Amino acid sequence: MEGDVSNKTILVLVVLTVIISVLGTLVVLSEVNNVKVSPQVAQPVPNNQNGYVMLSISPNAPKMNTNGYVTLSIVDNKKV
Repeated sequence: MEGDVSNKTILVLVVLTVIISVLGTLVVLSEVNNVKVSPQVAQPVPNNQNGYVMLSISPNAPKMNTNGYVTLSIVDNKKV
């Protein structure tokens, strides 16, 4: 049959696919290793300062499964 692809052509395409996949994986892994993460360090606060925190939780809020970070800022009312 004239329209069939030979076994050698299929083998070459499979080998090229594997090589490209391995090279792509190596590039991604090397980029992940090069990522620099700088931790944020909280500044120390003198012990003689007071502040107030108000937290309101609504009982009717929808429950969601999420991941993330929460930042809490404490503001001294005397300085605002």
